[in-house]
Amino acid sequence: MRSFLVTLSAGAMFGAPVAADPLRDAAAQFYGPLPATVTELEGHVATPEKVELGKKLFFETRLSASGSHSCVSCHDLAKGGVDGLATALLPDGQSGLRNTSSVLNAVLNTDHYWDGREADLAAQTVGPELAGLAMINTPEAAVAALKAIPAYAEEFALAFPGEADPVTADNLARALESFEATLLTPAPFDAWLAGDDAALSDDQKAGLQIFMDKGCAYCHFGPSIGGQGYYPLGLVELPGIDIKAADEVAQAAAADPEAEDFVFRTAPLRNITLTAPYFHSGKVTDLAIAVDVMAAGQLGSPLAPEETAGIVAFLGSLTGTLPEIAPPTLP
Repeated sequence: MRSFLVTLSAGAMFGAPVAADPLRDAAAQFYGPLPATVTELEGHVATPEKVELGKKLFFETRLSASGSHSCVSCHDLAKGGVDGLATALLPDGQSGLRNTSSVLNAVLNTDHYWDGREADLAAQTVGPELAGLAMINTPEAAVAALKAIPAYAEEFALAFPGEADPVTADNLARALESFEATLLTPAPFDAWLAGDDAALSDDQKAGLQIFMDKGCAYCHFGPSIGGQGYYPLGLVELPGIDIKAADEVAQAAAADPEAEDFVFRTAPLRNITLTAPYFHSGKVTDLAIAVDVMAAGQLGSPLAPEETAGIVAFLGSLTGTLPEIAPPTLP
């Protein structure tokens, strides 16, 4: 969402001065530690009631037309918030066009979806229903299903007090957004930014230096180490058809003369070691290969093997503590 962006320095976040360190000072130009919580969202506040309702809706299969799929079907919180597939498996057994993006830390992104078409997380949460793909349903049908369950009517009334008809598609989206805003994964990199010198290994620090020196940080910046804006894939050299995959077909099917070929949101890199396969097509399974593809295609600067290994080591420091969310009891 565009209204939320972490700008606090490490010292401001943790209330104590941080020892001078040239690498940390350089990194602070691009990054800051994760916030402890996010409650101020676009147009509303994530209250405990909204969060609890959103958690149930995240696991609720009755939002899908088949009654078999929920948000967690594609966004497994124990697997980095993704499904581990090249592209999402839809309820009708067909494969989607794009690799599933992680729901973890998604509240920190300013753009959502691979093509960057959605700037609001609440709209993104209900987007699969609107698109009729992931859930093969419509907002109207999903709302009707919820209204048929009396306990949900009570929970929506608690989460959205004072509204004559609180069970709406907008409130469904706001509740899901409120829950997703809790899915933050603090990592060793955050501890290091906050002043813990021992939180990163020497190899990881060296990899961070390479990451910044090579120019990776100019697109992969912000609290998600990405997720801010979108750029052409292959600024210097287009990747091979094995990575581009079906996107040319997708563009043609859209029949949109204004569409830009191979322009994608910068991938957030938090928990990237957990979210293979990579790229919009999900065609690359090895993180080191993905790093090399980006270096050659985006920067025109092929990496030496030791540089690739260093960046991969740094990316490992972005693997955070996953939220432990037990499936709730549904009405």
